[in-house]
Amino acid sequence: MINYYQPFLLPFLKLKPDDIPAGLICLYYHSFEDGLWDLLQHRFPGRRLKFLVPDFYCSDVLDNLKNRGHRYIYYPLDRNFQISVSQFKKYLWLNRPDVVIIFHACGITSRLFDDTSWLADLPPHSLIIEDSVHRLLDPRKIKLLSDRHFVIDSLRKVSPLPGSRLFGSPAALSSFTSHTSYFNRYFMLSSFYYLLFRFVLALGFVINSAALVSLAHQQLLKTHDDLIGDSFTPQPGLPVFLPLIHRLNYAKLNRLKKRQVTLYRRYFRSIFSSPWFYQPDIPVSDYPHLHIFPLGFTRPPSSDLARFLRLKHLPVWFKFLDTPWSQSRGVLFLPLGFHVSASDIRRQATAFSYWASMDINSRGAVVAGAQPVFSV
Repeated sequence: MINYYQPFLLPFLKLKPDDIPAGLICLYYHSFEDGLWDLLQHRFPGRRLKFLVPDFYCSDVLDNLKNRGHRYIYYPLDRNFQISVSQFKKYLWLNRPDVVIIFHACGITSRLFDDTSWLADLPPHSLIIEDSVHRLLDPRKIKLLSDRHFVIDSLRKVSPLPGSRLFGSPAALSSFTSHTSYFNRYFMLSSFYYLLFRFVLALGFVINSAALVSLAHQQLLKTHDDLIGDSFTPQPGLPVFLPLIHRLNYAKLNRLKKRQVTLYRRYFRSIFSSPWFYQPDIPVSDYPHLHIFPLGFTRPPSSDLARFLRLKHLPVWFKFLDTPWSQSRGVLFLPLGFHVSASDIRRQATAFSYWASMDINSRGAVVAGAQPVFSV
């Protein structure tokens, strides 16, 4: 089996810590949503807000927005997870949102940050949330567009460390304070399920138990994710992790990911000629920043393919299947990181090539009796 989650901490770290650049403040939270709730409480206390969000986005976050009395409107992304500036401007004018979320899906840079002419059409009270949960974010590379621009990441998705960081200007964040206790049900229960998930997942790989890996993903991680963001009091992260976070070795991991993405493109070249699959447009400059390697589907993912991949003990990670974006297409997340070897990438390519070469009847016969390993 190939692990989707980063299992090792040591290769991520360096001896000398990095300082947060001047002109930037970093606040540390238990999760992306805890940082978001704290930001909204400080900027719009007691208000119900209108969000403009991409149509490829996490439904858990959107459900929690609704639970807090907010509402959201989708703007459409194309199959490369992009929207044109002219089209984005129309959505700003039609909806006049209080909060705009711009998402670097899979780690691919949103082109709205290449052409920022849409800023002139942003309502004067609106906030910009740059969602960087699919990036291992180097604070030294952050460029804020204004005091209304905030960046939030999620370390647990892209490293072995927990928590999320909220970045903004001193003028925007210097007045933020937190008095939350760590001895509350939300923090302790969500932390317990995440630690249990990581332990069971690691044990499953050590003893090569598909049943344990399935349990970790389908029950423990799902329970953790359902809990995250539920607290109406934003929860800070444990400060004990900050010395490690400041030592993250971005350069080393970026070099590795660039090599791995190049390998994926080489080994999957023949697969992209199949009518089933496509390669999202990824600039070479984004290779080091990818969270995963995205394999695009020209139609919604096949359940037979999911069962076939489980049979081959490959991680199945179709994302955001319940979003408007996924109604006519799909994307599978393939792993990147220190725990992924060149032979792992080649093995995945072999499995997909075999699937693409089979006719429909043969596929049905192959997957008969397959046992689940990962949830879709």
